[in-house]
Amino acid sequence: MYSACNTVEYDNLINQAWRDYQNGANSALDDIYVVLMPFCLRVSSKTCNRYISEQDEEAGIARMAFLEALEKYDIEQGRFLLFLGNVIRNRIIDYKRKEKKRNLLTFSFLTREGSDMAEAVDNSFFEGIMDDLARKQEIEKLNKLLLEFNIGFKDLAGVSPRQAKTRVNAQKIAMLIAENEELKSYLMEKKMLPMKELEARWQVNRKIADRYRKFIIATTLIYLYEFPYLKSYVLPMTRGDENVC
Repeated sequence: MYSACNTVEYDNLINQAWRDYQNGANSALDDIYVVLMPFCLRVSSKTCNRYISEQDEEAGIARMAFLEALEKYDIEQGRFLLFLGNVIRNRIIDYKRKEKKRNLLTFSFLTREGSDMAEAVDNSFFEGIMDDLARKQEIEKLNKLLLEFNIGFKDLAGVSPRQAKTRVNAQKIAMLIAENEELKSYLMEKKMLPMKELEARWQVNRKIADRYRKFIIATTLIYLYEFPYLKSYVLPMTRGDENVC
């Protein structure tokens, strides 16, 4: 699946599958179809301004557009995902235009402020979709990791420190654990905070650590697994003070 942590590797996977397909390896489609289908469906949904599932007719159009994009794409045209997104969007608009003529109905998304939606859109239209997918996948992965600690992702909103100073102190504890091999190993193996070590060697405030345990664990996992989108929800650390109050 798409991962912003692995953008280069992800693009390389797609480009390699495209090369294999161009060289006659039809099985290369299987390697990237599952990876790309969520993107195809999201482009379809954004184009139609409603949710599109794999059972909808627009999803079938997206699948045909996927094959068309593989046939017409040239690596010098830039990222395949941006090219694919444009092909899907244009094919769906073409389909809706034909439906409009056939049924004499107005499709509101064919025009926006009087301009033709079939005109080329800015790459940010598709990059925003990729960001949404990457963020969603990071949340899914973090949720799976948190379940190993008996923490639900939805719990985090209610256990995050509200005061800035307390939040920074909790983040310092998380960063300390993430950067220390011994503390990190204890957390991942025991599924709990290494409180004795944190108190004895690092003078960690036990009251903060106990009260915001779930937040600290989640923040540590975000640091360890380098989730770029979820990191944006963690305030930047200042590294001046080694002592954690």
